[in-house]
Amino acid sequence: MGILARQAGWNAALAYVGLALGFVNVVLLYPRILPADEFGLTRVLVSIAAIAAQMAQLGLDNTVIRYFPYFRDATRKHNGLLALVLSIGTVGGLLAMLVLWLFHGQFALWFGAADGLYAEYGLVVLPLVLSEVYFFLFRAYSRSIHRSIAPTFTREFLLRVLQMALILAQAWWHFDLRVFMLLYVGTFLISTAGLVFDLWRSGNLTFGIAKLRLPRRLGRSMMRYGLFTFGSGMATIALGNVDQLMVGVMLKDGLDNVAYYAVAFYIASVILIPARALVLPSMPILAEAWKKREHAKIDMIYRRSAAIQLVIGAYLFLCLWAGADVLFSLMKPGYSIAKNAMLILGFVNVINLAGGLSGGIVATSRSYWFDALSGAVLVILNVVLDFAFIKAFGMVGAAWSSLVAFTSILAWRIVFLKRKHGLWPFDARTVITMVLGLALAIVLLMLPQFGGIWLDFIIRASVVTLVFWPAVYYLRLAPDLSDQVHMVLGRIRNKS
Repeated sequence: MGILARQAGWNAALAYVGLALGFVNVVLLYPRILPADEFGLTRVLVSIAAIAAQMAQLGLDNTVIRYFPYFRDATRKHNGLLALVLSIGTVGGLLAMLVLWLFHGQFALWFGAADGLYAEYGLVVLPLVLSEVYFFLFRAYSRSIHRSIAPTFTREFLLRVLQMALILAQAWWHFDLRVFMLLYVGTFLISTAGLVFDLWRSGNLTFGIAKLRLPRRLGRSMMRYGLFTFGSGMATIALGNVDQLMVGVMLKDGLDNVAYYAVAFYIASVILIPARALVLPSMPILAEAWKKREHAKIDMIYRRSAAIQLVIGAYLFLCLWAGADVLFSLMKPGYSIAKNAMLILGFVNVINLAGGLSGGIVATSRSYWFDALSGAVLVILNVVLDFAFIKAFGMVGAAWSSLVAFTSILAWRIVFLKRKHGLWPFDARTVITMVLGLALAIVLLMLPQFGGIWLDFIIRASVVTLVFWPAVYYLRLAPDLSDQVHMVLGRIRNKS
């Protein structure tokens, strides 16, 4: 767990810094400086690019992580694996760009009108698609060689600093929207270039195309795996992005509603930071453990990740609940309609964390076909429920759709791991954590209003913190966290 703990720590730190920067961007700056429809357009373009890039690279990012142990040989430049996946990814990316260009008129009608914002500026998504393809592939390669910090730095920190600088420049110089959108796409290009630079600087940007050695049997296995994991990759990208696109297509003033939903989705995503910090370094370790048949190690990672993620996720959700009014008071009045969507999406993310690394464990095992199957079902279910729920409940229906779809698929995956591999992430501490969270949620509902919204938030957050963390510590609901506290306290005592 040494590499995992160290890289998870750095990834968590960068993720929280990125969260703070993203909060300033998404909650404070972009909604205030850009009209809602223009801000919604940036969200739509990012969603389209993410989905198109995931389709274009056909599961290659997961394939690199899963099969890298079979190519690992630094003296032979890892047998040309990087050159192989970049070649395939480039072809897929160019095809995706061609499709978006050919059907640009239809997309414009979906997101407004033939003369709307998407019609005029939507084609700036084309270079963004190719940039995202390369980012996915270089990120997978970096994670495979245990350099998971660089992808987090470039995407969580560098990208958001660049976007903060851009929106502040927009407030000062008032760029034409076309110039602004081109610069906005440029921030993603620079982020991807930063990841490539890290690989070059560390001496790991080695293509080795002349040393490519791909036995036929291994090639067939990789092809099957890539196609199977295509579904799971789409599921990861689809959560949120599909919702935003469906909101934009189905509702009147679609781009405005996309902006509102995007803010709700971003605020709720703070709860997922523990998972992001653990997933990046853990996937290569899980792949190695499956190869060596280290079942006990996989079981340990599964249980520990579920315990830590649930504890942190429950606390963050309670804090979001306590501070919802404060958060939306910082934005223009129109954004307040997204409050309920934010709370529902936050609960979705807590459920996600409670499942530990179930998705990663399935994806790196010989049962990867199930990850693909469940991922494909999730995407289809999400789209179908989006159509029904958005039509019935408006924007908040997209959040209810995510809750129903994701909870169903997560439960299916957890039961599958239990029956197929005997892996189970829950124990008595899981139940205690859930009861603790539910009790504090009831307390928050019963507490009276304390003065202004800021004073009310401080009191409610203090109650949650002063009850939740001592209970976690003394009941050892997350033993790894308790051990870290013991270690820090011991160091303090030794120095005093």
